[in-house]
Amino acid sequence: MFERYTEKARRVIFFARYEAAQFGSPYIETEHLLLGLLRENAALVQAINLPITCEAARKDLEARVRIGKKTSTSVDVPLSNENKRVLAYAAEEAERLGHGHIGAEHLLLGLLREAGCLATEILGKAGANLEVLRGKIAELPVPWNESHVFPGELPVYIHGRALGNSYIERRARDWRRFFWEKKEFRAPDIVLRRGDGAVSFDLRLADDRDKFQLVKGGWQETTCRICHWQLVETEDSERGTGYSNGREWLCSECYEKLVSPEPGKQT
Repeated sequence: MFERYTEKARRVIFFARYEAAQFGSPYIETEHLLLGLLRENAALVQAINLPITCEAARKDLEARVRIGKKTSTSVDVPLSNENKRVLAYAAEEAERLGHGHIGAEHLLLGLLREAGCLATEILGKAGANLEVLRGKIAELPVPWNESHVFPGELPVYIHGRALGNSYIERRARDWRRFFWEKKEFRAPDIVLRRGDGAVSFDLRLADDRDKFQLVKGGWQETTCRICHWQLVETEDSERGTGYSNGREWLCSECYEKLVSPEPGKQT
């Protein structure tokens, strides 16, 4: 279902799930999707001049809805019917713009198309207009993410691509607190739930062969946590080698230029 989603868009869904748990909701509602989007995509909101923050939206939501008992994030929470339509609208918006990916920007447009939902009401109070935002999003770099170089900002070049200096500094600072080891990349094994193909990294589930299927090297979507360079199993040292903390990966260029104890020095 999420094959065309950018990493940012997938993280929006992840944080929407988290917000639903915090509000004790049995469904991931449009308002939870909005909070996830605002939490993960502050730079996008800034780029389209939308005067709303995650904190302000959460306060507005807390005043409107009944807050239940928090639930565990390990509990499966389904999307509401409204949100299912939002995701369908997001795919349509990506097609309208001629984009091969589905990003947070398309999810935002999808929310605005679900008339009458709580997320649309909150966005409307902030002055969000579907047609206006369509125009602004059409002018953004493709695909949009917060690594964009803002006007007047010096770019940082990683793999020949210009990334925003403010983004690079923030992301590098976040990841310097981990211990990294240089490794050849090997695609992780995954477990697929029979029936709907839902993915899990909990390999213990594969013991129940009636419900789950183990797929060796099945996760081919690992990207550098700073520049989003895709790592793959290959003899090409640039794409096949990176640095891992046991869970996440950095490409060699980002680590050696930005995160190493001696940035810029090859290790």
